[in-house]
Amino acid sequence: MVKSYDVLVAGAGPAGAAAAAVLAGRGLSVALLDRAEHPRPKLCGGLLTAKSVDALARIFGLGLADLTRRGGLFHQTPQYLFLHRGRELLRGAAAEPFRFVDRPAFDALLTAVAVARGAEYLPGRTVEACDAAAGLVRLRGGGELAARFVIGADGANSVTRRALAPADLERGLWRRNLAAAIEVELPVGSGPGQFPREVLAPELHVGSPAAGYGWVFPGPRGPKVGICGLRRPDRDGRDFGALFLDFLLLLGVAEPEGVALHGHPLPYGNALARPASGRLLLAGDAGGFVEPLFGEGIFYALATGAHAASGVLHGLKHGEAAAAAEYERLLARTVRPELVWSDRLRWLLFWAMQNIGAGPIRGFVKSAPAALAEMVHGRRSFRLLLGKTWEWGEGVGPGLAGIPGGTAD
Repeated sequence: MVKSYDVLVAGAGPAGAAAAAVLAGRGLSVALLDRAEHPRPKLCGGLLTAKSVDALARIFGLGLADLTRRGGLFHQTPQYLFLHRGRELLRGAAAEPFRFVDRPAFDALLTAVAVARGAEYLPGRTVEACDAAAGLVRLRGGGELAARFVIGADGANSVTRRALAPADLERGLWRRNLAAAIEVELPVGSGPGQFPREVLAPELHVGSPAAGYGWVFPGPRGPKVGICGLRRPDRDGRDFGALFLDFLLLLGVAEPEGVALHGHPLPYGNALARPASGRLLLAGDAGGFVEPLFGEGIFYALATGAHAASGVLHGLKHGEAAAAAEYERLLARTVRPELVWSDRLRWLLFWAMQNIGAGPIRGFVKSAPAALAEMVHGRRSFRLLLGKTWEWGEGVGPGLAGIPGGTAD
């Protein structure tokens, strides 16, 4: 017998946990599947912007005290640095701090909230196929689960995404804009493969790779160092791994060849135009919802997971087609404008750096450093730095319960 739920959520990262928390909080039967069990490793810089902190309070009922106590929050600072090929362009301070979480603990906390609200957590279940029209999910090793709706939040290598029709999936566009990302966490020291200094403020490095960026973030066990860019060899024909080793050398890492590299794909300007079909809605990386200038993913995972849940609530009242329509309405009013304008800005900056030099980005980051930080934190829009407010859908709002014994602040 096929077990049936109101909603199946594939993927227990921030997008899936957000969707499950909203839906279970409204009394629906929700299954939250993941191929691994929390806490599990996750390559991610772990940056929480102010808009992410706001979203966590609204969606999960979590405050900063909860994140500090159980959610892996380990560092916060208002300082930030922009650099071009190792040369400092701007050392600034934001009105609101940048916060950093350890993703294994962070993801486990979000899933715990969804479970506390009534979601059934099913770790160790790997999705093998999805039928978007029927609302069926087939699991590796046998077995099927059914639901009135399925939310695919299973990451950049999403299996549920394959259930979209070819016209909806736009496979060629997806592959063309899928970026490579490499990230390592290095101990501080002067020996081979060690980072030569403490890192207390986030650093964004531009200029290499040409169609991407590098970062150096505080990490719970040492600095997190990474690069992200489109899968295109540089002008000398070097592959992405070679570019990363060059980046480590630029940062002063001795003998970086011995560092074990860890990579993963990252949507980089390829948000799907139609992320819903039949009973299936895609959220987070599965739908390509990553901000393509700075690569911020956590907030857009939280937002699209909550929006997908709101779409499902609407669809349960007004019919299957209404779920996709409401989801797209919320995306169009909130997420899509930010992704479109940040994509335009990044290509303008990439073009200028390749054809003119660092002058344009130096002028950009130095002309309005406070506005730049407000844009990253979500207080201003990527659209011409206009003021920004966020719209949330049904089922998402302040006052929702977090974890038992948690503290909202």
